[in-house]
Amino acid sequence: MTNRQKGSEAFRVLILCAQTLVREGLRLLIAGDEDLDVVAVAAAVAEVVTAVSRHQPDVLIVAVGWEGEDCTAVLQQLKSACPNLPLLVISPDTHPEQVQTALKAGANGYLPLSADLDELAQAVFAVCRGEMSIHTAILPALYIHMAGQTSTKETSGFDDLSPRQQEVLACLVRGLSDRDIAQELFISVRTVQTHLTHIYNRLGVHSRTEAAVMAVHAGWFAD
Repeated sequence: MTNRQKGSEAFRVLILCAQTLVREGLRLLIAGDEDLDVVAVAAAVAEVVTAVSRHQPDVLIVAVGWEGEDCTAVLQQLKSACPNLPLLVISPDTHPEQVQTALKAGANGYLPLSADLDELAQAVFAVCRGEMSIHTAILPALYIHMAGQTSTKETSGFDDLSPRQQEVLACLVRGLSDRDIAQELFISVRTVQTHLTHIYNRLGVHSRTEAAVMAVHAGWFAD
């Protein structure tokens, strides 16, 4: 049903969540996707290490962020114990400060509770491919937050972009995925990705996040 590239086998998912209803709800939700297989669930970090050794999951979904939970500490423990296992956070806390802290602590992706099954599946596939996956509803505020932290530097380069590349970059700042950008601009996903490569080269950055942060910081798309 998706862009997954793992052959015929389903991705093996391990769920960590201290909240019973959330944990079991995620298990039932993911059971509705034939490309995902919940191999185990855990209520505490200590249970994760054993589950990882026994089931060899492809991704660990970390549902945290409720009152009293220290998301950063949990992620740091997990990354220390399972450094090569992708961590996908699902949390009710989508404040940009919290998202950035989670990413620094080792999260490979971040979703709000409002994410649907397709968005969850797409995020799982992305982090398993080694990509960063942040929900589009979170990205704009995160970009603005990160741009405010950057030091003043030369931000020329916008005029070096073609009109179409400027349109693609504007969509990027809005948090659109490659597929969404393609649909909005009536071009193929492959063409979008080609434009992104050229944008990165001309701006001297290496990722969509860096490009978007530079654009916000420079005020290229300010109202």
